[in-house]
Amino acid sequence: MTNDIQAEDSIKRSVGWLIFLSILLIVLGIFAVFAPVWASAFFTAIMGWLAVISGAVMIVNSFTSKPVRGFWLNLVLGILYVIAGFYILSNIVAAVAILTLTFGILFIVEGIFTIIMGFTNKTGRSMSWLVVLNGIVTLLLGILVLNQWPSSALWLIGLYVGISLIFSGTSLLAAALAARRTVSNASL
Repeated sequence: MTNDIQAEDSIKRSVGWLIFLSILLIVLGIFAVFAPVWASAFFTAIMGWLAVISGAVMIVNSFTSKPVRGFWLNLVLGILYVIAGFYILSNIVAAVAILTLTFGILFIVEGIFTIIMGFTNKTGRSMSWLVVLNGIVTLLLGILVLNQWPSSALWLIGLYVGISLIFSGTSLLAAALAARRTVSNASL
């Protein structure tokens, strides 16, 4: 009986943390939507730091696993990651512009392939029009991004990251609240 109470308390604490984190994600998402320039710079800086840290880990790993094949590959790739990371960190504006250009091209390619998939794979039968519509919207977004590039670099990444954070936080909050209801119903 005491194990059940301890497990229930542990689950309640975990659900409480999930609710807190989901609300934090929603708040950060709202901030990113209303301050997309700052969010774009922040997200790009995080990518730069991730590249530096990944490169450092690869360099250290290449020396610690010297007898294993791939020493030079890990060493060279690690150095390139560190250089790329420091370049991103020292040129945030250029990195945001290049990242936005890449997103625009990615959206166009994804839109074209999604439209083709919607017409060729009639998996959903009556719902395949939704796949085609998704492809058209994605293609139009890509065209809009490239049409307004480089000025779209100021807002695009921050806005998209913000929207993603809001949706992720909302879905996590819904799951946490459902888990809380399940736990409270089970304890009755």
